[in-house]
Amino acid sequence: MTLAAGAWAQTYGKAERRDPIFLRFPEMAQRFWVNTDTMAASHKAVAVPMPKQCSFVYADAYTRNQMSQSEVQQMALGSCNAKLNQLGPLGENYGVGCRCQVIISDGSYVVPRETLPDQAYGPASIFYRDDHGNVARLNGTAKYGALIGRDRSVTFSVDNPRAEPVCDGTFTNDGPSSGRFSLSCFNGRFAGHGTYESHTGSPNDHIIARGQTQRGQPIVLVIGLPAQLAANMYGGL
Repeated sequence: MTLAAGAWAQTYGKAERRDPIFLRFPEMAQRFWVNTDTMAASHKAVAVPMPKQCSFVYADAYTRNQMSQSEVQQMALGSCNAKLNQLGPLGENYGVGCRCQVIISDGSYVVPRETLPDQAYGPASIFYRDDHGNVARLNGTAKYGALIGRDRSVTFSVDNPRAEPVCDGTFTNDGPSSGRFSLSCFNGRFAGHGTYESHTGSPNDHIIARGQTQRGQPIVLVIGLPAQLAANMYGGL
């Protein structure tokens, strides 16, 4: 486990309400900045998997009774690890190791700002049928604007596990949690379009997009679930 622990840890500036990490996780922002039962806690900590492309889950912790700052950090870190382990292996999506780390403690960043997520990130899987009817799969990571469902149009990109760009696309909002998507991969040699929905929980917040390739075959894009879990839930197209 990685932990920037204790009141003596170096800090890297105050957290702000509009920082990308809070835009990425609205529930966390509500508890940190709005909910009177938690925002006024004597100690509070936020942990996410790092490096930043791994930050698709979070855990926050707040003082209970007489807990110390270090104890609150350890609670956030333990919850983050538990969530990450629940979702299964990440090796099909990431070429780096994802490890939970405390990034905010008592309102300040305890990791350098340049290492923090600057957009929303998550594991991604694309399932599609080829011209012979076989199901093919592309795994990697996605990067996208955090405010899907609030911004009218949000661009996204998908890298393979070696961090090489393979796809670009756009989510166009038609409602609070749904809309349309378009996708182009391998310099335009492969493309798809259709509709998407944002799912909360079950077992992790994620985006599921369904549509057709340019050849009329079905395609499914999943962002926010590791490859094995995404295949179990959506790989049958």
